[in-house]
Parts: sequence; C-alpha cells; structure tokens
Amino acid sequence: MIRDSLKWLLLAGTIAAVPLSKGIAHPLGAASPSEPGAIMVQGWPGWQGGPGWGPDQERREHCWRLRNRAREIRDRMYYAPPWERERMERRLWEIRERAKGECWGGGREED
Repeated sequence: MIRDSLKWLLLAGTIAAVPLSKGIAHPLGAASPSEPGAIMVQGWPGWQGGPGWGPDQERREHCWRLRNRAREIRDRMYYAPPWERERMERRLWEIRERAKGECWGGGREED
C-alpha cells in the first residue's frame, strides 16, 4: 500500500513540475524558439546600451590585462633566480605606474 501511494505521489509531483519548468524556461510569456520569426536575445535587465564595445569596456579590458600581467610577474618573481628579479621588479613597477595613469582606482589590485 505504501509503495502504491509513493508511486502515485511521484507521478503527481512529476505532472506538477512540468508546467513549472515551462514557466522557468519562458518567463513572462516569452516567445518559444519554435515560433517562426522569433529571435531569442539575452541581456541584462534594464540595460540600454547598444551592440558592440564602448570606450568604457575597452578601458576595463585594458586595465584588466594590466592587472593580470602585474599579477603574473609578481607570482613568477617568487621562483625567479636572483639575477632576473631586478628586471622583473622594474617591469612590475612600470606596469603599476602605467595602470595608475590609465585606469580608474589608480591601478589598485583587487587581491
């Protein structure tokens, strides 16, 4: 008897979950991909920007690359031979100074 009840309970749960999954997949009555002429686009809620990269995005990417390069040099300095550390320190200083002048927040590292 318990086994039959459990089977019916699982069946009822599955039937109840199907409409929920459809509601999650297509919130607010969004068009399904099977409709002709429907184009599915995903974006941030409330975002008003246009396609492509703007100058702000390019700057963020550039600053990210500078921070990433500084982090790589700093990590490699721990294992570098002593005669190479001075050159690596100078390069790290140059990258940090460049980041101070070109990036928001003065090139602060977010570690």
